[in-house]
Amino acid sequence: MTAASEWVRAIAGASMLCAAALVLTPKGNVKDVLRLLCGIVLLLTVIKPLAGFDPARLSLDMADYREHAAEIAGDAQETQNALDRRFIERQLAAYILDKAKALGLTDVTAEVRVKWGEDCWYPYAVCLTGQPPQREKTLLENAIEYDLGIPKERQCWNGNEGTN
Repeated sequence: MTAASEWVRAIAGASMLCAAALVLTPKGNVKDVLRLLCGIVLLLTVIKPLAGFDPARLSLDMADYREHAAEIAGDAQETQNALDRRFIERQLAAYILDKAKALGLTDVTAEVRVKWGEDCWYPYAVCLTGQPPQREKTLLENAIEYDLGIPKERQCWNGNEGTN
């Protein structure tokens, strides 16, 4: 529990105790004295952290908070990079499937791998599944190489290598 939360709890506890005491006390001089005492108790509760103020401890706490915040920011950036990567891979696969469909290939699937470089993800390799005729296969491979920059050496085919 942090010092700030302990301080807030102490103020809340003192406030509830004073409120209960004031409600239970009958009107008169005793209630006026009790009201003065409750004010002093609340004032002391509020200023108590100032009496034990330790600048070195505050500095260490702030360093811990900064370190924790940097950790959280780093985790968030890693998660964002992974999401960006998956999104780009899916978009590239959809692009390849659109090219395949334009060639009349409807039974082809594509799985694209991207690689990080120069502050962005770029298409690195693709694995295609299907049994296209050799002519359409070659046309699709050429389109992938020229449009996406994935050389034929990093294009693989699973399934029968073609029917023609």
